[in-house]
Amino acid sequence: MKLKQMTKALMAVGVVHAMVSIAPAFAQDTAPKIQKIEITGSSIKRTNIETSASVQVLTREDIERSGATTALGVLTDSVAVGTSLNAASSSSGSFATGASAVGMRGLGKVATLVLVNGRRIAPYGLSDGAQDNFTDLNAIAADSIDRVEILKDGASAIYGSDAIAGVINIILRKNFQGAQIKAGYTGTENLSDRRTRNVSAIYGYGDVAKDGFNTYLTIEGNKRDGYTTEEMRNLYPDWHRLTPGRSTWDARSSFSPTGNYFLSSTNIVAAPGCPAGDIDPVDKQCKMDILQYGGQTTNSERYALASNTRFKIGSEIDANFEVTYSKSFDSYILSPFNVSNGSATSSSSIWYNVYGGKMVGPFSYPKLPVGHPNNPYSTPVEYRARMMDTGDGFNFNKTNSDQYRVMLALDGTLGNYDWKSAFGHMESTADKVTRAVSAKGYTDAIINKTYVFGKKNDRALLESMFPIRTTNGKSAITFMDATLTGELMQLPAGPLSFAVGADVRHEAYEMKSSDNVLNGELVGIFGLQVKDSRNQYSIFSEATIPVVKNFEVSAALRADKQGDFDAHVSPKLGLRYTVTDALLVRATASGGFRAPNIVESGNGLGRSSVSNGNNDLRRCPIATTLNNLIQNNPAATTADKALGNSYRNGDCSASLPSFVSSNPDLKPETSRSYTMGLVFAPSRQWSFGIDYYNIERKDEIGTRSVVDILKGEASLPAGQLLRVDNSATDNEFLALVKKYAPTNSVTFQNIGKLGMVYNPYVNTGKTRASGFDFDARTTIKLDNIGTLRLNLDGNYELKYQTFSVADNTWNKNVVGTYDRGGQLGAKVTAALKTGNWDNAVIVNYASGYSSNSLSSPTYCVTQKVAPENMATCERIDASTFVNYSLSYTGIKNTKLNFFVGNVFAAENPTDWRGGWTPSFRTFYVNGTYKF
Repeated sequence: MKLKQMTKALMAVGVVHAMVSIAPAFAQDTAPKIQKIEITGSSIKRTNIETSASVQVLTREDIERSGATTALGVLTDSVAVGTSLNAASSSSGSFATGASAVGMRGLGKVATLVLVNGRRIAPYGLSDGAQDNFTDLNAIAADSIDRVEILKDGASAIYGSDAIAGVINIILRKNFQGAQIKAGYTGTENLSDRRTRNVSAIYGYGDVAKDGFNTYLTIEGNKRDGYTTEEMRNLYPDWHRLTPGRSTWDARSSFSPTGNYFLSSTNIVAAPGCPAGDIDPVDKQCKMDILQYGGQTTNSERYALASNTRFKIGSEIDANFEVTYSKSFDSYILSPFNVSNGSATSSSSIWYNVYGGKMVGPFSYPKLPVGHPNNPYSTPVEYRARMMDTGDGFNFNKTNSDQYRVMLALDGTLGNYDWKSAFGHMESTADKVTRAVSAKGYTDAIINKTYVFGKKNDRALLESMFPIRTTNGKSAITFMDATLTGELMQLPAGPLSFAVGADVRHEAYEMKSSDNVLNGELVGIFGLQVKDSRNQYSIFSEATIPVVKNFEVSAALRADKQGDFDAHVSPKLGLRYTVTDALLVRATASGGFRAPNIVESGNGLGRSSVSNGNNDLRRCPIATTLNNLIQNNPAATTADKALGNSYRNGDCSASLPSFVSSNPDLKPETSRSYTMGLVFAPSRQWSFGIDYYNIERKDEIGTRSVVDILKGEASLPAGQLLRVDNSATDNEFLALVKKYAPTNSVTFQNIGKLGMVYNPYVNTGKTRASGFDFDARTTIKLDNIGTLRLNLDGNYELKYQTFSVADNTWNKNVVGTYDRGGQLGAKVTAALKTGNWDNAVIVNYASGYSSNSLSSPTYCVTQKVAPENMATCERIDASTFVNYSLSYTGIKNTKLNFFVGNVFAAENPTDWRGGWTPSFRTFYVNGTYKF
């Protein structure tokens, strides 16, 4: 942990703790007032919590029943919220490793505004994809959360940029007295290394009503262990091997310590000295089991603290001083480097020199030259081996991040009006450190024969071949806001309430890859350099107007001015009609926006990156046809099948390098959204709500999607999409096919392999989404048993469409397809509280969907899936998972919680396209003791 920043945070807490001892002198007794509550989505406090927009509340009780130990787990326990980034499962090659984020409506994390106590926190130091700025949920201590309010409606008129799909307001504890310690452990059935430990402590004292203050400090730690593919080997189902490209997923690697000579795809010879036990009895190649080096998830440690001090200033001013701080360490499990980094010497790579403003490559790894001690041939030879001296921690990937916010918020009255104001500063930094291949250093070590295979080489030599590269990011925001609310006048139907306010933010962001990346020195590595700052100013107003009895109109208007961009105005209108005491009808219409961030519009040199998993529409069908000739031949060896899969995956799950430049002429993304719904509560025990939503976002900031580019390749300007000569590798593939299908006549027809795309930031594309949110609640008193609570939350998607620039039309609706998933998601909770026991059964349901997508509209047919597997391939079935929670409070000052995730050990539905993904039965136990 960075002790300097941690010390500052603790000092700030200590100063305020000292201040609160003075505060009671200024406190005066006040007459009791009717308490009004501020609900997310409105600046106006009200006694009636139902507004014109739907707001879901997750209470502390809900959080404890979820079994979640992180803020990400807390939020994704809601059907309305989806995981957009998960630190536990994101690729080690990701720009934003070590962070977690959420999104709503499928519009991504940049369209979902996450607040903490009603205000923003600094974006994560590393932008995802080198573009997306987002709130890292790992920075929020889960045990400090009091409740979460999820506004399922756009709210840019209230909160400004980013609130297109909705707003998530994480509200921390504000009052705590005494001391509490909590410790928990999560274990996994059949996978002992998949475990998490968490501990938290909180201490608070003071009573605002009696003492004039309350202050607390909570500290939390969370540790998660990583595990390898080897530990999961026996869990993989048989069908996984039958899916396209995975027939050899667990095959031993020919990149072994002793290695093999790749003379051609049909002539691979084991190098001398291979241990007899490592010789494959079928193809005689020298191999090793590599699964023990493949990490499925990261090792992670997270620490966070939060403190809130409430105190009175005079008789009318409530003050809140808040400090939050977090620190994270993430480390990926990586295997030793392969010779040529696992690439064939006949293949080539392309990347970008950002400083030089030019493409690098095509680059090919060198063969062992004639006369090399490991080359017994009279011509250069490709040597496939593993450099074991680059293991044992030499090859690593680590991300360290920290974040803090210091904020003073004041609430008070001015005559008949309420006011609030806040001032604060926040920062987030993240540093990613790993290794990569130096094009010159590696080539020199092989050509000059300085790297000696089979021994421990000098550290300095290894550093020159595989130097460290870094990515450092930092975001900072200083802000001040003020809001005045109250009743403007009395209308016949009731008071006209209003809110007016303003806020000012200074934002700074920088992200820089190390110079060896920006100079294009490292093979296939992509970087970014940006450093800029800007000011943002906004004014806003809101009014609640009782038109006639039981009919209320709410209106809001906000103007935002950011940097050199024109001011943007966001409106919102809400209608709320109480038909009867049991029936409420409501509707909203609003405009939203997302301002270009500094990466997209700032003064940086741009970014280079790589898009993975792309289906090359021109080459993939050919590669699939050729590979099937190998896979379907009973005589094919495991090594040849693995080689065929490798060739095929190079085109059907291809990498496409790109270079993107910032654009100061970008416009904001804009949106319009509508909602309409009702709440029906026939009694105090029963309620039902349903809301229709319709969102359309346009002028989306980004690059054209790879799917769209490849679809419209024929109409692209010359030089935007580059293909490179791949004939050497193609000929190797064709020679392998001839071995098992001598009469084959299928070729690649001189179509080059995807090389690179120039794809600048533009305002392009549109997305529209619509559907229904619904919920039901009931509370039933059971005589001599207890209280039963039944809750239902769900979402039914009607439409999700993106716009095709290539076709100048809306793409097909992807709800119910592989691009978007199932149409219906629902969660049912049945909680029974009886005496000291509180039981809850939670059922999560997701409907099935097709395996087709926009990029592969006939996936199973195109992939030549066998007829007996076609029906299984074409659809992913619905899923149902059941969780169980139990808590016991029968021991003085103690609460015990037990949670079982996936009680019935249900498997994820068969996914022929994506392959098997694990679904574990987990056990979580924690104990809380209050002093």
